[in-house]
Amino acid sequence: MKAGRAKRSPASALVRAVLLVLASALLLGVFASARTSISPAAPPSAEAGAWALAALEAARVGDGAPARPASAAWAGPGAIVVSAWHAGVPIAQHVEASGELVAAVDGAISAFAAERFLASLDAWRARGDERVRFTLECVLGEGPLLPSLPWVEELSLVPIHEGLVARLGDRAIYLTPEELRSRGGYEGGVETPIPDLTFGSPIAALKVRLAGELGVEADELERRGSVRRFRSHLVAESTYPAETEVTEAALRRASVEGAAFLLRHQHRDGKWTYVYDAGAGVERHEAYSLPRHAGTSYFVAQVDALHGMPEAREGALRSLRWLERNSMRRCGEHRCVESHGRADVGSAALTIVAAAEVLAKAPDPLAQRLVEELTAFLRSLQRADGELMHEFDLERQEPVDVQHMYYSGEAAFALLRAHDVLGDERDLQAAQRLMAHLTGAGWDFLGSRYYYGEEHWTCIAAGEGRARVDAEDAIDFCTRWLEFNDRLQFRAGETPWSSAGAFGVGPVLLPRLTPVGSRTEAFINTYLLLKHHGRDTTLARRVVERGLGQLLRWRWAPGPTHLFRDPAAAFGGMPGSPVDPTSRNDFVQHAGSAWIRWADVLREEAAAR
Repeated sequence: MKAGRAKRSPASALVRAVLLVLASALLLGVFASARTSISPAAPPSAEAGAWALAALEAARVGDGAPARPASAAWAGPGAIVVSAWHAGVPIAQHVEASGELVAAVDGAISAFAAERFLASLDAWRARGDERVRFTLECVLGEGPLLPSLPWVEELSLVPIHEGLVARLGDRAIYLTPEELRSRGGYEGGVETPIPDLTFGSPIAALKVRLAGELGVEADELERRGSVRRFRSHLVAESTYPAETEVTEAALRRASVEGAAFLLRHQHRDGKWTYVYDAGAGVERHEAYSLPRHAGTSYFVAQVDALHGMPEAREGALRSLRWLERNSMRRCGEHRCVESHGRADVGSAALTIVAAAEVLAKAPDPLAQRLVEELTAFLRSLQRADGELMHEFDLERQEPVDVQHMYYSGEAAFALLRAHDVLGDERDLQAAQRLMAHLTGAGWDFLGSRYYYGEEHWTCIAAGEGRARVDAEDAIDFCTRWLEFNDRLQFRAGETPWSSAGAFGVGPVLLPRLTPVGSRTEAFINTYLLLKHHGRDTTLARRVVERGLGQLLRWRWAPGPTHLFRDPAAAFGGMPGSPVDPTSRNDFVQHAGSAWIRWADVLREEAAAR
């Protein structure tokens, strides 16, 4: 059994317990949701929504009112909430209790005209990107919250579609889906020990907020009033998610705009912005990841190599210079990369990948030096069974035989890319031994044919080495992983959201987008592996194109612009989920690498035809 995967840490039991409780909560949530689901009324037509926005916009800048279509006579079963947004913040709101669209627009125009605060803003009369924007959220139905049970009540709201209304006497306060999105109200309800995994809405805290707006304590609202959830339909200037056909042109455009987003936020010294908060319009400061720094450098260099974008190549070289100045250390006889006080395989491997991608386009002394030095470091960590030791103790100057997720697959890919650009047979031999371990004996244990981890780097490496590495184990492993993920991949209509192409295990939790990027990137290389060896590629192509469609739909192009402080700065970013206002650099990297790689596959296939 592979060393890293065989070991059990104290945290693993906790993680399994969390997953068990989560599964139980999900089952309870599904059962309760079925009993309390909202049957929404029909929303206003696209024509009526467009008129409403145009009328609000015309009144804002002093233009003539647009002609009113017959469809504007729409009326719904609940209130209409009209919000004015500036720099990602709702600054004014009008609630039309009648549910009549015309009355909502007329009432909002009158209410906003009377707001001295709005009139004082330069953005109120502006016509550029910094202008005030409008949304209308039309209530289509109501329902109760889920039972007040741990990890169940937090699942009360369907993200994006549902909000909360609190009533006390003749007063009603609406907390709309767009307000919840702007304040992260659909995540963080339940924290788990698994990194980056939170779910559900903090319902108790939201009740306190609603009670405060009504001027009472939460227990008084609970005793004398009510808090219910409502389903609404959003009318906004930017259609999000945007339905986009998976074509070579669309994929190239998305990858170039993703690279431009990263370059726009690159520091002058070459360091990348790690997390960009589009709502606040600033970099969010979190512990910096060197593997993700290098992975980001790889993607922008890849766009130049596969498309042609000289500024992306320059950005990649700036990032490599920053890394060499700040993170290169001595590990025994070799140079290595230090990350947070330790030298590890992941940082070194992805630095090789980035530098090799630079060399794939044209020679560069820095990139060549990094590839030569760091591949020697990786080779020095290889065990007799082909696996690598993943850390190096800088103080003791000796390797540490421990394994971490991703690192071996990253290393195999790095060694193969190094062999591509420099032709050193030692790199190929090390990669062959490592791949034999990863797809053979390293994943051989009870249940190994029914359970998989995050193996995207392993199958990226398998596709990269399709003509150089023993294929049968790699084909078997990556095909099984592909089939496993095909069963997890959502089809149209299986969730309340536009989730076709995402991965998940039910309609309760909003799927995250990051695994879509990394797995799709891997399945493209699996497709190339299968194609090279004359195997059936039908399933791989379907899974890849579903995933690419999901990524194209949710990227910020332009995205939900009313939620962004600076829509131009956010353009081209990729969020971690449809309700995440942040874009981490690896969110863009994995999606972008998948986009540009499949665009190149489509180009090659079109040329062959």
